[in-house]
Amino acid sequence: MKYKTFQTIILISSIFLSIGGCVTSKPSAENNTNYTISPPVSNNKMVHVNGTKIVDGNGNHIKLKAVLLEGWLMWNGTLWGAGLTSETKITQRLEKMAGKEQTELFRTAIYDHFITEKDIEMIAEIGLNTVRVPFNHTILEDKNPLEDYSARGWKYLDNLMTWCERYNIYVVLDFHSLPGGQGAFVSDPEFINVWHSEEHQQRTVDIWKAIANRYKDRQIVAGYDLINEPDAPTGKNLVDLQKRIISEIRKVDKLHMIILEGGNFSSDFSMYDSPLDGNQVYGFHTYNFFTDETDVKNLEKLSELAKKQNVPLWNGEFGAHKLSWIEDQLELYENPKFPINGWTFWPWKRVSENSNRYRNLAKIIPGDDWKEVAKGISDLFGPSNKITPEFTKKAMDSFIEAVKAENIVYDTEVKDLLKKY
Repeated sequence: MKYKTFQTIILISSIFLSIGGCVTSKPSAENNTNYTISPPVSNNKMVHVNGTKIVDGNGNHIKLKAVLLEGWLMWNGTLWGAGLTSETKITQRLEKMAGKEQTELFRTAIYDHFITEKDIEMIAEIGLNTVRVPFNHTILEDKNPLEDYSARGWKYLDNLMTWCERYNIYVVLDFHSLPGGQGAFVSDPEFINVWHSEEHQQRTVDIWKAIANRYKDRQIVAGYDLINEPDAPTGKNLVDLQKRIISEIRKVDKLHMIILEGGNFSSDFSMYDSPLDGNQVYGFHTYNFFTDETDVKNLEKLSELAKKQNVPLWNGEFGAHKLSWIEDQLELYENPKFPINGWTFWPWKRVSENSNRYRNLAKIIPGDDWKEVAKGISDLFGPSNKITPEFTKKAMDSFIEAVKAENIVYDTEVKDLLKKY
């Protein structure tokens, strides 16, 4: 999720990333000239598309009504009360305050406790039927000094699948941070972003193929959201990489639905002249941090594209606004004139900031010690030397308690509103 109030900062960062990337950029080794669209599969028992509708394995129209499980397998400082900070920066600042080993133990604790079966049970009780699950490439690549990342990442995703099967909650797998990053917001230790590195593109393709091969038989998986909010230099760069990913996925999994996002924070789909797959959805995002206006004009434009190409729309993120705006957006998503097949509220839970303007579904209530550590994460000049490793460890432990499902607190008005739809 991106805060558009920081678009200028992000734009400047994009320029520097592009300059840095171009110095060592390599052209794609993949030639999409012979790309062939995979046709729809008859009698598909997975969630799939039928014209402009999403249907279940029995062919019944369904709307995927979801929450975003960000802050778990993909960290975001805005969810933790630490400002507009990436997972990389959070990690670096925590290592400075607590040391590498303690930070790695904290990471494991977040993975173990931020999302558990209890969270999935609570989501089901609200009446939602889907979770969109952001993940960082690091959880599926073996780069962890203390533990095999690959084994750890699969373990958490496997557990999630099992919980969701128990509570009839569909899973959308969302590649939120590609090797090197796909935009200025999601910084990555590997500075050259994916658009300027053939190696990073190939790793992205390989990860998706591994995911598809592992979960090809899981009916609880609703779809593969290939690239979150891509910020490619050109539309062709984006489409070419998506084609590469789809080609490899279809070698091992011909059934699961593909979700494609566009540019400009997943609001611009002008690069798509035609569908890239016979079982695909366009996943758009909606935020407005400046006014109370809804995005009717963009929805009309997207709907025209979807109807022309006979492809469904799905809202992959919206929220961070007043209650009245959230309700207005939900009304639009339910309007039958738009081929929108559900929505995703951002996020499931977070540390509340300016809760009157930016309403939350579930609040994480951290202690004062974590607030001090969060300042150290977000501060421009880094943490104060007064924050000791002992203090940071105590704050980390208290934050882990605060994020547990049994300790979060609902905004009942938001909860009731989502249940209504």
